[in-house]
Amino acid sequence: MEKNKNILKIAVIAVLVLSAAGVGAYFYNKAMVKKMAQVVDIDTFYDGISVNNVPLGGLTQDEAKEKLSTDVNNVIREQIISLVDGENTYDIKYGDIDAKYNIDDTLLAAYNYGRNGELKDRYKQVTDLKDNPKDFEAQFTYNDELLKTKINEISAQVKVEPENSVMKRENGAFVISDEKIGYEMDFDSTYNAAKAVIESLQPGTVEIKKNEIQPKITREENEKATSLIGTYYTTFSGNDYGRNENLRVGCANINGTELAPGEIFSMNEGLGPQTYENGYRDAAVIVDGKIEDGLAGGVCQITSTLYNAVILAELKIVERSNHSLAVSYVPLGQDAAVAGDYKDLKFQNDTDYPVYIEAYISGNKLITNVYGYEIHSPSREVKFENIVDSVIQKPAEKVTEDPEKPKGYREVTYYGKQGKKVSTYKIVYENGQQISREYFSSSTYRATPDEVTIGTKEEETEQANNTQTNTTQQETAQGDGTLFGN
Repeated sequence: MEKNKNILKIAVIAVLVLSAAGVGAYFYNKAMVKKMAQVVDIDTFYDGISVNNVPLGGLTQDEAKEKLSTDVNNVIREQIISLVDGENTYDIKYGDIDAKYNIDDTLLAAYNYGRNGELKDRYKQVTDLKDNPKDFEAQFTYNDELLKTKINEISAQVKVEPENSVMKRENGAFVISDEKIGYEMDFDSTYNAAKAVIESLQPGTVEIKKNEIQPKITREENEKATSLIGTYYTTFSGNDYGRNENLRVGCANINGTELAPGEIFSMNEGLGPQTYENGYRDAAVIVDGKIEDGLAGGVCQITSTLYNAVILAELKIVERSNHSLAVSYVPLGQDAAVAGDYKDLKFQNDTDYPVYIEAYISGNKLITNVYGYEIHSPSREVKFENIVDSVIQKPAEKVTEDPEKPKGYREVTYYGKQGKKVSTYKIVYENGQQISREYFSSSTYRATPDEVTIGTKEEETEQANNTQTNTTQQETAQGDGTLFGN
């Protein structure tokens, strides 16, 4: 009996001991949970967290962002990459190409470290930071298009344009200068080297690599292009000041023009703006099939004269328009007109050497010469044959009634012209023998009507009614006439 009592006492004591241990464990675990929560449940960065090696422990997100902007982005923006060209240096600030670190996304990742998962796991992550700090690296970015723009701006500054050899004809002889080689930035090489420096996140220097730019015309080429390969002249009257001044100004503007191989000459561009300010004057021009005074009358004679020199030089004609009416200073089918922006003479230097244009006035002659490299035999001769394919009859006369003139009055105020369609053929001779004859161009000259004024006034006396206007002498002068228009 006594034994059973002892067993019971031992059991009660054991229960009491176990209960006390359980209560103690409960209070211990509760204290640990509270302690862990106090460590991990804070609204600042944990100690041991950094971004780009900038410690953020104890800072709020706003404070951390401000600190990183100051300590990281402001620093990177002030860094400089220098592009060097000999003694010249061109700096690009990282801030000018919008170089920066992606702080926002990196800060969020750094802040969330240790804030997900079970409390004990989070607590372990956070407390481990004491011995094993965690650094987050922000992504570095920059605007590549801005970098290209900056390098292009520098490229324009370092570029040295080449200089062609220039030939001038003075006192019947050519004076020829040396050419000069140019230089330009090797953009790809410089750009790739600059990218490598920038992406190293450090300031640095890049040597600008440059490539040579060869001139289009060299002295050697010019020295081979001094043969007269085409020449033509026309004549003019010396008593028309305005027209003659236009001939002088126009010749001066195109004289000395040099074309590199492949280059196209535009007469409109060569003559320059046809304005009073540029020296041009009023003279006869063809307007709507009639001869009228207009600015720069005469420049078409220069154009036609040069056209004939060019076709004799056998250069490629790119664009040519004949006049609306036939002109007297060149054969039918061999004229060339310029007008506004819708008629131009263009030809191309389709040789392998430069071509030089000479244009000048001598007495009452307008002379144009084309110099270049002669590839043809000295016995070669070029001629042009113009055939009138058809004649276009004048339209019905244009009648104007004049109420101030009596009935029966008739005056031809303008004699119209027959039109013509002309085909031009190029004929080539060698050693006096014809070796080819081929179609070259076509020209159409418009027909214009006679313009007549008639009277419509009723006369009160028989004498007035019988009055007739003597137009016989005027009408006997009717014909195609000679035009000196534009």
